[in-house]
This record gives sequence, C-alpha cells and structure tokens, in this order.
Amino acid sequence: MRLSQLHLSTLREPPADTASVNERLLRRAGFVRKVEAGTFAFLPLGAKVILKMVRLFEEQLEREGFYPVIPPLTEPVQAVIETARSQVRSWRSLPLRWYVWNRCRNDGIEPRGGLLETREWMNLQMWAFAGDEPSAGQEGLLMRDVLSRVCQRIGLEVLAGGGDGWRILALVPSGKDRLLQCSSCGQAFVPEWYPLAPSEEPASSEGIPPAEVVDTPNLRTVEEVSRFLNVPLSQLVKTLLVEADGGVVAALVRGDHELSLPKLQSALGAEQVGLLSAERVEQVSRAPVGFAGPVGLNHVPLIADWAVRAMQDFVVGANLADAHRVHVCWGRDFAEPRWADLRIASAGDRCALCGGELVSQQGVQLGSIRPWRGAHGLVYDALQGRQQTASLVVGDLNLTRTMACLVEAGHDRDGMVWKPRVAPYEALVLVLNPSEEGHLQIADRLCADMDERGIEAVIDDRDERAGAKFKDADLIGIPVQVVVGRTASEGVVEVRLRRDRVPHRVAVEDVVIVVEELLHREAGEQ
Repeated sequence: MRLSQLHLSTLREPPADTASVNERLLRRAGFVRKVEAGTFAFLPLGAKVILKMVRLFEEQLEREGFYPVIPPLTEPVQAVIETARSQVRSWRSLPLRWYVWNRCRNDGIEPRGGLLETREWMNLQMWAFAGDEPSAGQEGLLMRDVLSRVCQRIGLEVLAGGGDGWRILALVPSGKDRLLQCSSCGQAFVPEWYPLAPSEEPASSEGIPPAEVVDTPNLRTVEEVSRFLNVPLSQLVKTLLVEADGGVVAALVRGDHELSLPKLQSALGAEQVGLLSAERVEQVSRAPVGFAGPVGLNHVPLIADWAVRAMQDFVVGANLADAHRVHVCWGRDFAEPRWADLRIASAGDRCALCGGELVSQQGVQLGSIRPWRGAHGLVYDALQGRQQTASLVVGDLNLTRTMACLVEAGHDRDGMVWKPRVAPYEALVLVLNPSEEGHLQIADRLCADMDERGIEAVIDDRDERAGAKFKDADLIGIPVQVVVGRTASEGVVEVRLRRDRVPHRVAVEDVVIVVEELLHREAGEQ
C-alpha cells in the first residue's frame, strides 16, 4: 500500500474551530473530517483504526461466548428482545449472549471535546439473557472483564467502577467523569454508590444547651446559614424530604455532605425515590424549601446518614419560614432515626470494605453495564419444570469516544502515537527520494517481506520534501518508521520507534527482524 493511493491530505496548522487534542490531531492528520458540529466522517486512516478496534472486540467477545446479531433499524432494542424470546425456551438455552454494532445519532447532545461527545457515534451493545438475578450479575462481571481487557490491550488505562452495574472509565487527563477508588483494596465505585463505613461511636447530648429557634431571614442554603450563624457546614444537618414508593421519608445528612438517592433507595428497599416538589415540601413541613427540619416533623419516618450519628449540638431547619433551630440533638429533641449509609462519597473518605482512603480518579466514561429495568416478558422452563422470568443485562461501549481517548492518552507535541494493535498500519516506510534509482524497489521489497510476517506496512512515496514526510510521519503516529534514505543504495536503512524516535542503522536484509522486535516491545508494554 502507498500513501499516494490514499490521497492523504494533512494540515500544517490545526483548524481554527478545534479546542480538544483529539480533534485537533485527528483532523490535522487526515483521519477524520468535520461534517457539522458533533458529526465527523472517518477517512481511510481513521476508518482503519475503528475497524481494528471492532475486530479486537469481536475476537474477545466470541472467545467469551458472545455472538453477533443484526437487528432491524426500526426499534432495534425491542427487536433484540423479541428475537431472544424465540431462543430462550428452557434453562438449557441460558445464558444467551449476543452483541450488536450500531451507528447511533442523538441530535439532543451538546457536542464537546471533539470526538469525546458527538451526535453520531459507533456503539457496541452487548446483551446477556440469564436465568436469575445472581446469574445476571455474573454476566455483568463477564461484560466488565471483556471491555476492560480489550481497552487495556489497545493501550488505554481503564478503571471499572460499580454502581447499578458497572461504569468503564478511561483514565485520561482531559476526562470530566469521576470514580472513587480505594487506595488500599483497589475497589472502585461511582461516588453515589461507594459504600462508606459507619461512624464508630454515637455522639452524646450530655451538657448541650436546650434547642432554640433563631431567625435566619431568607437564608435557604446551608452555605448562607453557615455564614450567618458563624458555624461550620459540618455543624449543620440538612433535612431532605423524599417520596419513596408513594410515601414521604425525611433523609438527614450533614451540611457538607450530599444525599445519594441510589443509596437511600437501597436502604429503604424502595422501587422509586425522588425529592419532593417545593409545593409538597411546604405541605409536609409547613415551611418553604430550605427550612425543613426533623424536630416536630410528625408522622414522617426519619432516616439519617451515619455521619449524623457522630454529631450532636447541630443546626437544622425549624419548619418555620426564615427560621432554624440551634443546639439540636437527636434522641433528645427528636426520636433517634434509623441509621444507614446515605451520602455521596468523596475523596478522603474511608472504604467500608477495608478502611482504606478513597482517591478520586478522573477520566472519560467509555461505556456502562446495567441490569435491564424495563418490562420484557421473557420466561423459560426452569429445571424444576415451572416457568421463570429471565434476567437481562445490557452493556454499551462508545467506540468513537474510545478512539478519541486513545489520542488523548497517546500523543506528544508532534502528533499521535498509536499502539501497534490499533494503528492504521504497524510500519511506515518513508522513501525520502522516490526518484532515486532502486529506492522504491527497496521499499516495495521491505513491505512484501513484512507482509509475509504479518506486519501491515505502508510506503510514503509522495513527491514531498523529506522534512514534510518526517513531520507527517510523526503527526500520523504509525508505531515504527523505516527511513529509506541516502544509505539505502549501500544496503542500509534507518529504523526507529515513533514513540522515542531513537534511530537504528539496519541492513536491509535485517529490517523485518528489527521491526518485528520493536513491535513486540511496543505490544508488550500494553
């Protein structure tokens, strides 16, 4: 293959309308073309990267027992479920594992970060049909491992975090998504789901002055009340009124903490939870939003975060407009609530699993794995002869975003640095002077020899200055560069890795061996 046949067109300067590293480099290198905001066309080099990733995912998926299906464009999700209905008849047919490649579009997305958030993207969707929820949980773990393993093989550092399934995060500096990871046991979760250890000892109310109501005119937020009363946020307790399966519950969290609705839902064993509207808050507490409190909140069950258990002498809403109560103690001024882990975890908290300190990991969410919550009506004949409802798990991975993360994670000031498994080509043969007698023939022979050894190579035979070819080679980022220059007539060429660009003078007959070794070294680092 020759670059002249690809009609490669690179840009010396980044387009004026690019802000992200991935878009700037991919467009400069001629991998993609911007069609409109959030929509890109993949040119030959970019398409080859996508297709290589597709093959790697397919190899791993089929190794683990997932097989491809192609649903119709109309109602594809429902079509997958309906098609599975004819396959899932008895316990012998489970688990059933499928995967689907989709081209997706969502005009409601606000494009950002180049190819990190686009209106069109290539999506991998995985389906697992299992006999029950525990089995479905195991299928979710299998999906997690498949996605994580392939992402690591192509050169991404990824972290899988729990939380109503799994989230797969690529750890790249430009990421805005976040997981918390224990610095000791290594477990990772979404902050809303990370389990936190209960407080060791309950605080005592002994010696604390009686509670009293103080005026806090039009001070609705904990920050405003904290400044006005000159007390730290950690001395306030927020009372959040929540509807749970049709009933009302008051959830208490410390002023500097945030309520996790998923944790609350789990603690209550509820099907649905949600914050009450401002109108409903006023009906229940007899006060505007921002002034609800647990004292006198009759007939409303109280549930509080463990951190509140370690508090006394705190500030709460007074259930009166423009008023709060100070010197409040649970167990004295209101009944001891039910205790549970209710708050969103943050860096510095302690892991409930081992007591280690949590650290924040920033990155880009590539995909997720979640139990199917919708109705499906899939039943099968269980081993005991009775009918049982199947459990479904669905996984998704955004392949377009994955490609953008590869660029974000693998680049330097001169361009992209691809890993061999996903590079459009593994080796680039630069013919510095194509008109020089015999040089193109040497390049052709080298490519043929590499092809015999399973190494995919391309020749830069364009009529360009040597300096321009070197710049384009670094911009495109193919892992190994073979330079056919002045010494080629003497049977010597230069071989170097794109990553470090350390030159090695190599006899032509030894080039394939050296290229093979360099690629093996690069792949080994993945």
